[in-house]
Formats: sequence, C-alpha cells, structure tokens
Amino acid sequence: MYGIDHLMIGANDLDKLATYFTDLTGLPVADGGSHEAWGTHNKLIATTSATYLELIAPNPAMEKRSPLRGALEHMTEPKLHRVIALASSDRFPAIVMAYEKAGVPAVVTPLSRQTRSGETLRWHLLIPAEDNRYGIFAPLFIDWGSTTHPSRSLPPAPCTLVECHAGHPDSEAIRRLWSAIGFEMPLLNSANPYLTIALDTPKGRIELTGA
Repeated sequence: MYGIDHLMIGANDLDKLATYFTDLTGLPVADGGSHEAWGTHNKLIATTSATYLELIAPNPAMEKRSPLRGALEHMTEPKLHRVIALASSDRFPAIVMAYEKAGVPAVVTPLSRQTRSGETLRWHLLIPAEDNRYGIFAPLFIDWGSTTHPSRSLPPAPCTLVECHAGHPDSEAIRRLWSAIGFEMPLLNSANPYLTIALDTPKGRIELTGA
C-alpha cells in the first residue's frame, strides 16, 4: 500500500509492547532480532500484503546509543513512530538531496539484524534525522538488496492493512516534500498532525496513530 515496506510501532519495552499489541488485536508476534547499530530489538507481524508491522524498543542488553534508541526510551505508551517505504538504492542520492533541500539531513546506512536462528539479514536504509521537523511525515526508505524480504519468512497472520491516511495543518508543505522524495498517501488539512493506519484483526478493526 502506497509503496510502504513496513510500519514501525515503538515503545520503551519490547515485551510490554508485544503484550499490548496481542491483547489489542488477538495477533501473535514473531521473534525478530537485535540491531547492533541502533541498540534496539524488534518483533514482527505479517499482514495479508507484503507490508509488515515492526514492534521496536531499546534493547537493555546492549549499550549502543542512537537517536532512534533515545526516542524510543521516552515512549511510555505504544506509538506509530515511523513509515518505511520501499525504494531501490539507485534512487537514494536523489531522495537524500530532496530531503536536504527541505532542511532535513539524511544519510544512507548499511544495516544488519541477527535473527534468533543466527541468520544475518542485511539491507540499506535511507534515514532522515530522527529529530527532523516533519517527524513521522518524513519516511525512511529501504532497499533489501539480495536479502529475502522479512514478510516472506513470517508466519501467516489474519491481519489486513485496510488503509493509511494522514492530516497536517500545513498539508501543502507535506505534499511538496512527498512529491520531491517520491512518496504518496492520502493527506488532509487538519488542525492537528496525525498519521493513522487501520487494521482488520481477529478482534475487529483497530487504528494506530502517530504524529
């Protein structure tokens, strides 16, 4: 949906986040792994499309500091934190340039994650600065290269991503940014910024929102 690879749902404790999500949706979560570059770890949920959900939190067993870890440590309540769009790495230089023209520093970083089975997944991620002025409206971009996409190895789950939509008091500025970086999603003008996803789950339709 809208070229979204996955959606990042964050909190400061992964076990509590997984329990919250399962209680809310009736969906089990699959083990993910740890991110050495960020000091974080995750769990994953498949949907009926190639887009998957990532639950992410600081890993207390790791000392590594990062802007992402710092942001997650302050999340006492679960929150839709970031959108990660799929793109080929040959587009990354143009996206970085577009972000920088919008006043958002961005870098491309090779990353990896060790799975519980010992497999190492590798990918390249284009990351706008964590504290950028657009927040969740500045998507990350990912290229999995030759790595098998995580959605293919996750156990099937009765979870359908029904819709994604957003609102912002300066929707025209967001549209300009999205046009420059090659991203699109339904966007309304609203008094308060929000980005909401709707999921059909065993416990009915639920919504998760970030801003």
